[in-house]
Amino acid sequence: MISAKYYAGETILETARRRGLMINTNCVQGFCGSCQVSLLKGAVEMRKNKALTQKQLDSGAILACQSVPQTSDCLVEIDSC
Repeated sequence: MISAKYYAGETILETARRRGLMINTNCVQGFCGSCQVSLLKGAVEMRKNKALTQKQLDSGAILACQSVPQTSDCLVEIDSC
């Protein structure tokens, strides 16, 4: 597990990039879904979501490029593929 300090207003993607972690991206606007990660702990608010289905959301999927943490402790799983 790798941790990263979060700064208010940053997305999960911005925090990961600042820490040097790679998350796949394409559009970075909430349309393509390439930055999908799994939220394991905490809560986020997605600015936009034009890629994920309700079933994916219910299973914990979020878009890293659009997700802003709403709790002090968030844990996400990044697909290594």
